[in-house]
Amino acid sequence: MANGQAQRRSWAGVSPAERADERRRELMAAGVRLLGLSPRPAVTVRAVCRSAGMTERYFYENFSDRDTFVRAVYDHVGFRAIEALSGARSAYEGVDAFVRLMVDEPTMGRVLLIAPTFEPTLSESGYDWLPRFVALLQGKLSTDLTDEVQQQLVATSLVGALTSLFRAYLNEDLRVERQRFVDYCVQIMLQGATSTTPTTVTSTRTSPSPQQPS
Repeated sequence: MANGQAQRRSWAGVSPAERADERRRELMAAGVRLLGLSPRPAVTVRAVCRSAGMTERYFYENFSDRDTFVRAVYDHVGFRAIEALSGARSAYEGVDAFVRLMVDEPTMGRVLLIAPTFEPTLSESGYDWLPRFVALLQGKLSTDLTDEVQQQLVATSLVGALTSLFRAYLNEDLRVERQRFVDYCVQIMLQGATSTTPTTVTSTRTSPSPQQPS
C-alpha cells in the first residue's frame, strides 16, 4: 500500500505537481504554435490536445474552456514580451530583444500582434495590454524629456508605430533585411525620445475688414 501511494506521488522521479506543470507548459506551447500559425488557424480544444500529444482530460484539468485557454496563451506571450523589454538599457537593446522574441520566433509575434485582429476572444486583450507597453516605454524615454504628458504622448505614438511596423514585417508586407529593420525601429525610438514639448499654437480669428462706403 505504501509503495502504491509512493508511486502515485512520484513517477520516474517526477512528482504529480511537476507533471501537471509540464502538461500545462506543453499545452501553452501548443497554443502558441496554433494561434501563431499563418494563415489564420482554427484553434480548437481537439487541435490543441493533438498538438500537445495529450487527451482532453488534461486540457480541462488546466482550463475551463477554449476561450479561457486562448486568453491565457496571449497573456503568456505578453508577459514574455514585457520581460524581454524590461531588461533593455538602450533603444537598440530594447528593439533587438523584441525582434529576437517576435521575429526570430514568428509564432510569438503573430500571437501578440496579429491574433487579436482575427480572434474574437482577443478583441479586448490587445487594448488591455497597451497601457503596460506604453508605461514600460515611457519609463525608458530620455531623461531630457521631463514633461510627463509629452512622455505619454510619445510613448503611445511609438507603441502604435512599432506595432504597425512589426505587423507588416511578420505578414511579409514589409520586405527588408533584419538588421535594416532593427536599425529603423531604433531610429524611430531615438527620434521620439528626444522629442520636445511642442509650442502651443494660439489660433486667432481675423476680424473682417470694415466695408468701404460705396
